[in-house]
Amino acid sequence: HAVTHIKEGLGYSLALATLAFTVVTIGQFAGVVAGWVIGDRFQKRLVAAACMLMHSAGLLMLTYATGPVVLAVSALVHGTAWGLRGPFMQAIRADYFGRSSIGMIIGLSSLIVVFGNIGGPLLAGAFADWNGNYRMGFTILAVLAGLGSLFFLMAKPPKQLEAESK
Repeated sequence: HAVTHIKEGLGYSLALATLAFTVVTIGQFAGVVAGWVIGDRFQKRLVAAACMLMHSAGLLMLTYATGPVVLAVSALVHGTAWGLRGPFMQAIRADYFGRSSIGMIIGLSSLIVVFGNIGGPLLAGAFADWNGNYRMGFTILAVLAGLGSLFFLMAKPPKQLEAESK
């Protein structure tokens, strides 16, 4: 839906819309590289919470982009958060649940992610059909991503990890 929104909703060219996705990929690479640098220096759940806020901000910037610069910053912010959050999610799962349960945990959490991957575009598309644009749907998804950061903040490490870190 993003390309359609950029092209039809914001009035930019198809070339600019597709360039935005190239910038997302560049941001994703930058996020993975940043993960190498900060991976063990910060609490993973705090980094994940920050990434969810970055997703929220990136989607809001995309929704209400007032120019190509805002569109580029939106793509870079979203891509960086995506690249940084992905590896951190695997590390959090391993830290919180251990290696013996990691397969089951990744399988269950992937099921939840799939619901988001299916539900998000359906929600955005339904609101676009209803309102004639993506603004309300994208705004709701951005708010949900921002609220997702609260769940990372509330996630406390298992007791044995807290004892080891002290």
